[in-house]
Amino acid sequence: MKKAKITVLGSYNTDLTLNVPHLPADGETVFGTQMKYNPGGKGSNQAVAAHRAGADVTFIAKVGCDGMEKVGFELYEKVGLPTDNIIRDETVSTGVAAIEVDNVTAQNRIIVIPGANMRITADEVREREELIANSDILLLQLETSRESILEAVKIAKAHGVKVVLNPAPFSDVVFDIIKDVDIITPNETEADLIAPGHDGNFQWAASDMIGMGCNNVIVTVGKQGSYYKGVKGEFVIPAKPVKAVDTTGAGDAYNGALCTALAEGKSMVDAMKFASAFASLSVTRPGAASSMPSREETEEFMKE
Repeated sequence: MKKAKITVLGSYNTDLTLNVPHLPADGETVFGTQMKYNPGGKGSNQAVAAHRAGADVTFIAKVGCDGMEKVGFELYEKVGLPTDNIIRDETVSTGVAAIEVDNVTAQNRIIVIPGANMRITADEVREREELIANSDILLLQLETSRESILEAVKIAKAHGVKVVLNPAPFSDVVFDIIKDVDIITPNETEADLIAPGHDGNFQWAASDMIGMGCNNVIVTVGKQGSYYKGVKGEFVIPAKPVKAVDTTGAGDAYNGALCTALAEGKSMVDAMKFASAFASLSVTRPGAASSMPSREETEEFMKE
């Protein structure tokens, strides 16, 4: 089987996860049950997911030198993800995220302070042009600087590299690049922000995104699975039912696994099935990047 080569340009955040009996209402104080520091950031989560799913991953990111980045480097060493292209910047803080997780529903609420993520420059991306050019897929999110995203897409298109965009958190940079994106993967909320006016009907929103120039749209719809519309037709891949412990990073798990499967040459249907199983397994464990299953675990899970 062909080894997938994925370049992820994205964010690293150290996550401060707070478990609570219920998410607090405005003005309410809630006693939590647990606090943990975990490696996070959508780019980091997706890079680890793709690596755990079996890809050869290049992760381009930027962190500070304030000690908060050490949580991430410890994980990368543990899972064997190369760190050669994680840039250190002494002039800015490492990105951080405060995550509240409901112990009962496993739903979460997140505040992100991006720090170094927004300091990645176009020049720093351009210096890594060869790495992007030699990849099967460039995977992007929207937690890094606008200039880094625009430059990465420009390089990928110049070299015929497929671009997969997870448009999260939503930013209007989507409209600058959507015509150059091969696959866009919003969740329901992001789909409505990109193509508003459909009262949550993500099928109609997907049609609008195709009209904007992206030929393949995958909308992730949580425990219901994922919906595809594009050049391969229109279909839904249901998610296997699991008992969720923590849904943080589920979308990142899906994107990393999806890109790995597609880069290996799997069909869209089979890639989405693999990604859905991978993401389902990830929510049965606490944490984000640290919750990513192995390829072997995912393949066994798919046989059940």
